[in-house]
Formats: sequence, C-alpha cells, structure tokens
Amino acid sequence: VGKYLIARLKDLRKKFDFITDVRGRGLLVALEFNRDIAWSVLMACLDRGLLVNRVKPNALRFMPPLIIGESEVDEALAILAEALSSIAD
Repeated sequence: VGKYLIARLKDLRKKFDFITDVRGRGLLVALEFNRDIAWSVLMACLDRGLLVNRVKPNALRFMPPLIIGESEVDEALAILAEALSSIAD
C-alpha cells in the first residue's frame, strides 16, 4: 500500500504545480510544496476530516495506520485533492 500511496501522491503532483516533491518509505510519506502553504493545506484537510502532520512550513507528512487499504488511500487523497484545490491560487 505504501507504493500505491506514493504513486497516487505523484499523480496529484502532476495536477498541482505547487507540489515539488513526494518522498518517503513505506507509509511514512511527505509532500513538499514550492511555498509555505502547509498550514493552509493542513487546516483545509482537517476541516474535511483528514488528519495530516505539518513538518515544515512547506511540507506535510502522512502517517496512515499500517492496516490501511487502497480504498482508504483513495478516500484520503480525494480529500487532499479537495483541500489543495481550495487553496490553489
């Protein structure tokens, strides 16, 4: 599932040009932005029920439970995509 999560985040990187990097191992994955918008993305995700962790002003970390499946990844990334769309310039 970790590879699936990273692949889906890389798909989002193609859609949102302010995403500069997707990195991680297993299910510990980070998403980096080209500007300091992590707080705004974090709050937009929380408002939609997705818990993420801001590790730097321009980076978020994902730490899903080890029992997560692909359908839950899809659900989480749909929420993330909504959040990213809401803060896009």
